[in-house]
Amino acid sequence: MVCLFVSWAGRVCGEDGAKGKAAAPAVPAVPGFPGEEEFTALRMAFAAQPGYSPFWKMDDERAEVMKAARAKDYPKAVELAKAWLVKVPVDAEMHYLRGHLLKKTGDVAGSMYHFHCFYGLMRSITAKGDGRTVKSAWKVISVAEEYALLNELDAQVLEQSLEDGCDKMLVKMPDGTERTFFFDVSISMEATARELGEGKKE
Repeated sequence: MVCLFVSWAGRVCGEDGAKGKAAAPAVPAVPGFPGEEEFTALRMAFAAQPGYSPFWKMDDERAEVMKAARAKDYPKAVELAKAWLVKVPVDAEMHYLRGHLLKKTGDVAGSMYHFHCFYGLMRSITAKGDGRTVKSAWKVISVAEEYALLNELDAQVLEQSLEDGCDKMLVKMPDGTERTFFFDVSISMEATARELGEGKKE
C-alpha cells in the first residue's frame, strides 16, 4: 500500500511538473515528541528549589495514594494523586498511576494527559546521551527516576554500583540479555549531601 501511494504520488508530481502546475503541498509529517524541553525545564527547576529532596517516594502523603490505590478506592486515590502531583509534578510513576486510575473511573482524556506526562518525563531523561557510558549517562534528579525508566524498559536490576559520579546499573532485559546503563546522579547526590548537612546542624 505504501509503495503504491509513493508510486502514485510520484506520477502526479511528474504530471504537474510537465504541465507547469505547482506541486501539491506535502502531506503533514508526524510531529516530534512533544514537550521534551518543557519537561526537562520542569525537572531542572524542581530540583533547583531551596530544600529540594530527591526522596519523594518516602513521603507519607505519597504512601497514602498508594494505599488507596491498593485498596481499589479509585476516586480517593485519584484525588490524593492530584494533590500529590501539585506538590511533586516530576513524579513520573505517579503520573502513570493516576493515568490508570482515571482510565478506571472513565476519564479517558485525563488518563491520556497523565500518560503523556509520564512519557514526556521519560523522554526528557533519555533525550541526551544513550546511557551506555559515563560520558553519555542519562541525567536524573532522583533515584526514583532511574527506577521509573528501568521499570518502563522491563529491566531487572542485577547489580548497582557507583562509578565516576554515576549509578552503574547492570540489568537483565526481557529477552534475557544483560546490559549496563549509567545515570548521572550528581543532582541527587548534591541534594542528599545538603540534606544530611542540614540534619547535622539541627
